Parts: sequence; structure tokens; C-alpha cells
Amino acid sequence: MLVSVILPTLNERDNIAIIIPLIAATLNSANLDYEIIVVDDNSTDFTAAAVRKLSKEFLVSLFVREHEKGLASAAMFGFLKARGEILVVMDSDLSHPVEKLPEMIKPILEDKCDITVGSRHIPGGGCSSWPVIRQIISRAAGSLAFGLARLTDPTSGFMAVRKSILSNLELSPIGWKIVLEVVTRSQARVLEIPIIFKDRIHGESKLTALVQLQYLLHLFKLYDFKLPNLWQLVKFCLVGSSGLIIDSLVLAGLVELFVFDPRIGVCFSFIAAVTWNYLLDHSWTFRSKQKVSLTLFFSFFAVCFFGLVVRVGVLHLLLERTQIFYLLANLVGVVVSTSLNFAGSKFLVFKR
Repeated sequence: MLVSVILPTLNERDNIAIIIPLIAATLNSANLDYEIIVVDDNSTDFTAAAVRKLSKEFLVSLFVREHEKGLASAAMFGFLKARGEILVVMDSDLSHPVEKLPEMIKPILEDKCDITVGSRHIPGGGCSSWPVIRQIISRAAGSLAFGLARLTDPTSGFMAVRKSILSNLELSPIGWKIVLEVVTRSQARVLEIPIIFKDRIHGESKLTALVQLQYLLHLFKLYDFKLPNLWQLVKFCLVGSSGLIIDSLVLAGLVELFVFDPRIGVCFSFIAAVTWNYLLDHSWTFRSKQKVSLTLFFSFFAVCFFGLVVRVGVLHLLLERTQIFYLLANLVGVVVSTSLNFAGSKFLVFKR
């Protein structure tokens, strides 16, 4: 069975000259048929030239991308070019232990799993020479993804996967977490393999502030995929909060600039907020395929108005029947009305 090892690169000339011979020696010793695929994002340090030189001696294919950038998209490009039935993705900076390749591949060959992931956080795994603060940051970043996949090390970049698993997946990662993307969207059988992660010796780290922001955006997309109803509710609440700001600004403007009576101004501010919420919920929260229309808007308005009536009713009932503080009573009313507004918007207004 052919194994394809995919190495995304960006300015890794010194490391690539070391890792390719190591991969070849390791897989040859394990009697595994293999190919090495280097996907280079148009490096400026002559990484591509180094790979071409190595290709005369080793089973290496080079693909240079001049426009698209990013580790995850480079790995996906490698998936398309790979001929193997088992695909391995690993960093080209020697941070992932090459000697673990046979251990990563064997469980898939034996049909014990469909994906193996190198983990720093199971017995036998770890990080060499990492200070405590960096380990804490790594753990904290990984904890943000624990609702997506049963991985002890969700931010791992070392993976072997059965190619057939990828055939029906729509992958759309942001940034560099291709492993988390594949594991979350495939829901395939996963086995973690302990690895010792090492810091790079040559070159510079690609872990910038932009990459960390991309990780957060990627998590948002994956939670939206894994828990669509929950994340629709979160987005609905975010939109509602922004609508409250619009409501307050419009009311203040009408009262302060145009001397409206607040009891009259609140009617206009409510309409402005509902319009704002409608447009955002239509395009972002529910991603409705229906065209923006007055009919749809009035349906949304009716749901919101019903929620407002329920909120006032709950507030009145709690104040009349209990000794509850009025702000807490109002909060209960907001929770009840928001739940009704969300259900009505999802299942009545934007149901298609």
C-alpha cells in the first residue's frame, strides 16, 4: 500500500534538506512503499531548488504555489496530488518526530482506525524544552476545541489518514489546522499516537498573531458545522445585542436632536432595531436563501413583536406574583422572549 507524505513548506530550505532523507530512511526501514510530496508556497530562500536537487536521489515530487498561501490549503493541495492510499501530513521543520511515521501508519494498515493523530498530551508524549508558560498557552488553545473532536491535542499538525475518508468531505479550513478540520468533519475512527514535539532548529516560526486569529475564526466555523443550532442561537443573541445598541442610539438621537417624546421615539427605535436584526439574521445567522422582502420582514417583525409582548407579560407576572427584583424579572423575560424569537425566526420566518 502506497503512503504519501505531504510536507507544506515556506522558507524551509535548511530543514527540508534534513527531513526528506530521514523520511526516506524511516519508511524504507519499515518496508513501506512511499512518495514524498512537497507543496511550497513560493519560498524566497530557494527551498524549491533544494527539493529539486533531492528529487534526483529520493522519491520526491515538488509543487510550487505562486498565489495561494497557508499550511492547511497546502495540505489540501497535497491531498489532490497524492497517489497513496494513506496520506500523512507533517511539519517540514523537524518539530514532528519522523521516527514515529511507521507507528502512525500501522494502525490504519491494520484497520484499527481511519485517522491517527500525533499527540503531545497522552502518556509517552510531550514537548522538549518548552517553558511552562508556553505549555499553558498550548493547552488553553487546545481546550477551545474540545467540543469539536475527542482529541487530547486538538492543535496537533501531525496526522495520517485513509485517503478514502477524504473523498466526500468538503474541507474549508482557515489558516493551519488541517488535522482538526479533517477529524471534525469526517467523524471517522481516530487513534492518538504519543509524540515528543521539538522546537525547530533552522528558520523562523510561522505562528504569528494573524495565524492565531485565523485559528479562532476556524474554530467558529467548525462549531457552526458541528453544533449548528447552538451556534445559530449564539449568533442570534449577538445580533440581538447589536440591535439593542441600534435601538438605544436611534432613541437617543430622536429625543436629544429632534425633541421626540421618548414614548413615541421608542416605537421608531424598535422598528430600526428590528430592521437591523432582520437583515443580519437573514444574511448571517440563518443564511436564508429567500430574497429580502417586505413579506419576510413583516413575518420577522411579527415574531419579534410577539416576543416583546411575552417579555412584558413575564415581567408583569413576576412583579405582581413575586417579590423578585425588577431587573432580574426583566432578565427572565428577555431569556423567554429571546428563546421564542429564535424558534419563531428559525422555524417560521427563515424555515426554508
